[in-house]
Amino acid sequence: MGFFERRREKKAEAAHAAALSAWQAADDSLRRFLSDLAAGPSVDVPGFLFKKGEAATIDYQGAVLVEPRRQQGHYTGGYSGFSFKVTTGVRYHVGGTRGTYQPGPEVATVIDQGDVTMTNQRVVFRGPKQTREWAFTKLVGWHHDDPHPITYLQVSNRQKTSGFGYSAEHAPLVRFRFAWAMALYSEQVDHLRQSLETELQEHQASRPQPLGLPPPPPPPA
Repeated sequence: MGFFERRREKKAEAAHAAALSAWQAADDSLRRFLSDLAAGPSVDVPGFLFKKGEAATIDYQGAVLVEPRRQQGHYTGGYSGFSFKVTTGVRYHVGGTRGTYQPGPEVATVIDQGDVTMTNQRVVFRGPKQTREWAFTKLVGWHHDDPHPITYLQVSNRQKTSGFGYSAEHAPLVRFRFAWAMALYSEQVDHLRQSLETELQEHQASRPQPLGLPPPPPPPA
């Protein structure tokens, strides 16, 4: 085997090892999520005042509170006018306008850092400067801001959308626990479990094959 063949082989082995590692991590996560569902929500949150019938799916430490903040605006279409000399040491300024003020864009801004607790009734951020509660009874919509590790929630009692951020490493866990909290609220835990089981089955079929072997046949319809 020549130099270039060995080099290609090493690259293929490294790529296969990386793909297998990523596949295994996803497989472990799916199995852990199913195990969590089977055990039920039992997260202890010291200092958190639970409401009647409330149970937590996660207490995530190191979260950030994200809210839109208006950036500095600017004037457009204005002109500075002109001046001319009247006499020695005296100048006269004519006209000039600042134009039309254009407000700056709203940008997602981190305004505090603290803990996020998710329950079957709400999501709560608790920080040293700010506290936010997103009650599921007032929830209008939500979305995960891929590829950024931020979840935004819209509630009817606040005009502006706000949310919470977390580390990219913990994104799958945080988003699963959020889905679990929502499933508990809407009494759709069985549906969530079935979805995870289906995803796990499909994931099994995507396991990277050893080098040199043909891909496995597709699963029966």
